[in-house]
Amino acid sequence: MTVTLDGYYSRFDPTKGYERHLFRIGKVVQCAELNEVQETEIHRLKGVADALFRDGAIIRDAAVVVDPDTGAVTAEAGAVYLRGAVRGVPPAGFAIARTGIVQIGVYLDDVVITEADDPALRDPAIGPRNYNAPGAARLRADTAWGFAGDGQGGEFYPVYTVVNGVLVQKEPPPQVDSVSLAIADYDLQSAGGFYVSAGLRLTRLADDGANQVYSLSEGVARIAGREVRIPHAIRLAYPALPDLKTVSSEPHTAVGGTERVTLNHGPVDSIQQVLVTKQKTVTLTHGGFSGAQDALPDSPVTAIVAVNQGGTWGGSAFSGGTTYLNGTDYKLTSDKVDWSLPGAEVAPGSTYQVVYQYLATVAPTGADATGFTVSGAVAGSLIQTTYKWRLPRYDRLCLDKDGVPSWVTGVASDTGPVVPDVPSGMLGLASVYQSWDAGRRVVSDAIRVVPMNELEAMRDQIDTLYGLVALANLNITVNLTEPAAKKGVFVDAFRDNALRDQGIVQDAAIVNGELMLPIDAQILAPSGSARVTLSYTPEVVLEQAKQSGSMKINPYQAFDPVPAVIKLTPEVDFWTTTVTSWTTDGTTRFVREGHFVPGVSTVVRSSTSIEDTVVSSVTTTEEYLRPITVTFTIDGFDPNETLDKVTFDGIDVTPV
Repeated sequence: MTVTLDGYYSRFDPTKGYERHLFRIGKVVQCAELNEVQETEIHRLKGVADALFRDGAIIRDAAVVVDPDTGAVTAEAGAVYLRGAVRGVPPAGFAIARTGIVQIGVYLDDVVITEADDPALRDPAIGPRNYNAPGAARLRADTAWGFAGDGQGGEFYPVYTVVNGVLVQKEPPPQVDSVSLAIADYDLQSAGGFYVSAGLRLTRLADDGANQVYSLSEGVARIAGREVRIPHAIRLAYPALPDLKTVSSEPHTAVGGTERVTLNHGPVDSIQQVLVTKQKTVTLTHGGFSGAQDALPDSPVTAIVAVNQGGTWGGSAFSGGTTYLNGTDYKLTSDKVDWSLPGAEVAPGSTYQVVYQYLATVAPTGADATGFTVSGAVAGSLIQTTYKWRLPRYDRLCLDKDGVPSWVTGVASDTGPVVPDVPSGMLGLASVYQSWDAGRRVVSDAIRVVPMNELEAMRDQIDTLYGLVALANLNITVNLTEPAAKKGVFVDAFRDNALRDQGIVQDAAIVNGELMLPIDAQILAPSGSARVTLSYTPEVVLEQAKQSGSMKINPYQAFDPVPAVIKLTPEVDFWTTTVTSWTTDGTTRFVREGHFVPGVSTVVRSSTSIEDTVVSSVTTTEEYLRPITVTFTIDGFDPNETLDKVTFDGIDVTPV
């Protein structure tokens, strides 16, 4: 803080370590000394306050609302810790960019006020000679909401961060910085300090043009020991650009006609050139002298198939006329028919037909990520393609200690791309395998905290595992005493599915030591009007007819309007997909003691005892959310109040 004012002096220097001013009798008090006393106290107080709070910490209110559709920002009044003091901030409204990262904060501007600006600063004491004389000036600290780079005067202190129009919340105020640092140090030493406590899962959404769109769910994480809280989902637009590799003149053998060419590498980004061998029949006029060279109309010519005068080309050979021999009568020289050989020659000035093959650059049709369609190539010739294809790689989404998500681009490789490392001081949330086609997938590889109930379940699973190992040892002992192969013949005791071939579909079921045909049950619901209606008559069992009186707590309605309440139905969507590979489990439900008599196949009595035998199970997280219909109900609006707009994850869902 530097004050520029005529007649103002201050020699305050914290590096000298002066503790206090010692005023002595008979010595004149200097104005510089009074200024130094103030700055010493301010510096001392700021040292203590900075140990508790950091610049930009919210002490009270100071909430900010950002409209992601327009970029309009509404900043409320409040108190923010800035430069050693808690300072009030008036409300404000402004607009920011809807893309990129924007820092919203407070500008602190120092203004010197003298008696010329405020006449009330003159000496008000009536009587002395100094009445109405100028005295000390004042230093006023003005605060105003704004965003980094908006051109306001003063020093900018960031408070909030906005990512693509979505506000990233800070820690709930007030936060004593020294306490937070102590908790952070403890968390770093005990739990590592970098993990996700809840939520923060990345989901792939539909791409928006050249941008890949993802949704990062709400959640809580600890980064470098500090808590980072994301109160709502964030829509992330990632302009991912592929790394390209060029393949020059990739050969493919043509089959003739219109054909599909599938390239060796993909997905294809762009095709630079397609070179094919074409065949053409032309009529040339021989030069005016013997041994002349007659130029062909195309270049480069790879071969002359046939030369004839007076005949008809039938697709593979000439019929009629005079056919000349290649290498005896003529040869190919620099895309010309060279008649300098000693053999037969057409008469100078006469016309003749030439069938030749040449290389031509063609425009492919139906190009996609795997290949293209081409026509006109000679069967058995080479189709040479020069193209660029997109190399696969892994990109990683990370979160910094301020709650700002950022992407780390990996190194592309055509053989084995590697997931990039997480930068220091950041938490990795998820990796995206960029295959640049439908195979792109999201891999959730964040370090997550394990709740105590899951640890308890893991302990039970370990105990169960010990029991299974013991049971397996007993089975091994039984198998040794009663092996499956007896006297060279394979024998299955039909105890379970262990000896069955898991590589093929098993149509039979093993139940109670017997191999039988499986039972496939279907639920048959009544059709038409054959519906069963259950009726009942309610009966009062317990009744409380008494009621207490009531009175208005706030008869004058002296409070702010109650905010609207929005209820989603369903609030959370859970579903399970189960795939069964064996028929034994389903058949076992029906073949029970008393259910089924082997060889008779009649039900002798009913039973509700059902047992599920799980051989193995695999649980994975769905990469995509299934599409469902979500209804919502909004309550809390006054009669005749107009509803301007309702959005859900950036999508306009305003009721008509």
